[in-house]
Amino acid sequence: MIMLFIRARLEHVAELSLPKGYTYTITVKDSTGDDERKGVEVTSTHEEELPASRGSANFALRWHRDSKMPAHLNVQEIQKEAKTKGKDILRAAYTAEDEGKFIGIVGFECRGLEVTDWHPQDGFTVKSSSGAVFEDVDLSEKEWMDYDEKLGESIGIYDLEWKLQAVKL
Repeated sequence: MIMLFIRARLEHVAELSLPKGYTYTITVKDSTGDDERKGVEVTSTHEEELPASRGSANFALRWHRDSKMPAHLNVQEIQKEAKTKGKDILRAAYTAEDEGKFIGIVGFECRGLEVTDWHPQDGFTVKSSSGAVFEDVDLSEKEWMDYDEKLGESIGIYDLEWKLQAVKL
């Protein structure tokens, strides 16, 4: 399982999350070669039948025409807070208490490919410390700012960082 971990500096933000069924834009690499595909979009709501198999996947591709089985991945959304065997924290949202730590927000179960990068886009949900909710927040520039009328203060997400790491659950 390859887990996407994020870390950010938060200003008057209580929670940063992605909705279930979010479309992740990622880069994938052939696990046995050098082929790479950038800008691949994957979501847990898309299902593809795998040829010569009883299974399905959220994303599949053939690296070579003569490949018998396609490489594939499944998006594993986090349902409840958990810890990996390495004690990494996994949860569906990044909270104010998490500031400064990497928190795993989604997993990618991969066969025949590796996820090597993530490209943040819009679609984030931000809940401010006053309880105000901001929908469809764009973090493609790794930061976001707005004004919370309830709080009477500016709010923001700064210095968004991420890493992809293999984990054992």
